[in-house]
Amino acid sequence: MSISELGEQNPWWRDKALIESDTLVVAWERSSFRWWPRIVETFQWDARVIYSLRGPRQVGKTTLLRLKIRDLLKSGVDARRVFYWACDQVESFEKLSAIIATYLDWARRFSNEMLYLFLDEVSAVKDWQRGIKYLYDMGKLRNCLIVLTGSHSLDLVKATESLAGRRGEVDRLVDKVPDKIFLGAKFAEYVETRNEEILKVLRELRLLSTRERLNALLSLVCGEIPECLSELRLYQKDLDGLLDDYLLTGGIPRAINSYISRGNIPEIVYSDYVNLILRDIARWGGDEIFLRQIVQRIVQTMSSQVSWNSLKDETEISTHDTARWYVDILMSSFVVSYLHQLDKDKGVPYYKKAKKVYFRDPFIFHALKWWALGDKQPFIEALEFLEDPEEKSKLVESVVCDHLIRLLFNMDPNAQFNYATRLFYWESGKKREVDFVVKLGGDFLPIELKYQPKVRKSDVFGIIDFEKGGKSSKGIIITKDAWNEKRTHIEMPASVFLILP
Repeated sequence: MSISELGEQNPWWRDKALIESDTLVVAWERSSFRWWPRIVETFQWDARVIYSLRGPRQVGKTTLLRLKIRDLLKSGVDARRVFYWACDQVESFEKLSAIIATYLDWARRFSNEMLYLFLDEVSAVKDWQRGIKYLYDMGKLRNCLIVLTGSHSLDLVKATESLAGRRGEVDRLVDKVPDKIFLGAKFAEYVETRNEEILKVLRELRLLSTRERLNALLSLVCGEIPECLSELRLYQKDLDGLLDDYLLTGGIPRAINSYISRGNIPEIVYSDYVNLILRDIARWGGDEIFLRQIVQRIVQTMSSQVSWNSLKDETEISTHDTARWYVDILMSSFVVSYLHQLDKDKGVPYYKKAKKVYFRDPFIFHALKWWALGDKQPFIEALEFLEDPEEKSKLVESVVCDHLIRLLFNMDPNAQFNYATRLFYWESGKKREVDFVVKLGGDFLPIELKYQPKVRKSDVFGIIDFEKGGKSSKGIIITKDAWNEKRTHIEMPASVFLILP
């Protein structure tokens, strides 16, 4: 492939100013939701490292790369030192390595300084890591920072594992984590991006700092509502309204922008997402009919205990192993997560007992629910779903689950992070359940969701049962709008609690 052909995807080589007319950059500038993800700040752009960036479909990975390219160009980096390539049309790893080698040979004629390579959706290329490994061993990737993106966890994780010892200056990284996960906007990021007044307040309360948010959480663990969170009572109505919006749009920028600018989300936004998921499932050898049936069952059982065997009930799937395969594929595509029951005595999960399966993002939930079960316009179906208090509570529970997973990673970011050993649900001998149990060192934090105006006495029984066994801090009950400090627990609204993770 010639340099002129490579230049088609790198127009800034001709003129730096052309990055400003890039379709995705223009769309971001015009967007009603100009989100700058926090994950960008976890990259060290002066380190010679091969990064991976994984995340769900339509979350904005390609836009993020283009915006970073613009930043590099604005900072004075020679345009020829920045290379971008969309890999979804590359036929083989040999072709991929040839494309990269052509660029490197050309760029080194002009500069010996660090080169920045952005390889988008590299996991679409079968055995892509063989091409990267070859170039690394040939010494061609010296003095390069490389970002590899993909939309499937298994694809990128297994492949980057084969690059062990070839990731560059990982020891220079503060967090030692070259593998990044880019999810949709958390509720906190959603609030900060959509409401300037609340952003100003959060800045004044120092709640934009990860450390301060964790300190606030530790106060809750000790049974006290910190002053910084109490200050947010003045903004609770606004936060509640934003949470209602978040339950429609999730953290997916395209859906958010449509909702803010138009007041609804067009069907094409839902169908585009679903079609991308179906394409991924087909690439992994899955069957669309079985996937539809599994999605139907996950929707029906969301927030309830379910076994792999019972998940295949009412489907044409013959074995529980097949049911689990589809759920695991959805998990690896950042569509769902699932929790195990806690064995409190041992502090480990019961892997063979029933699970609880959650969707990771509200928009993803609405899109797949519409595809699997819907018969109306998807936005109308989403509105009707949220009119049912019980169903709405289940979706809030899913949001809390996803945000707790992110919180645990932020507390201990590392490449071996596995939330299955840190986040659980629990059931007492009296069949009283605690929605979430977070493992914090040698202790456990029980968290119950009661998305309702008042907390009844019976709502606390699960937390009380859990605390009787010891090894527990005070619990947290996440409510709709109640605030209280009780002997056994704290009560606080979901819209405020979700600012913390």
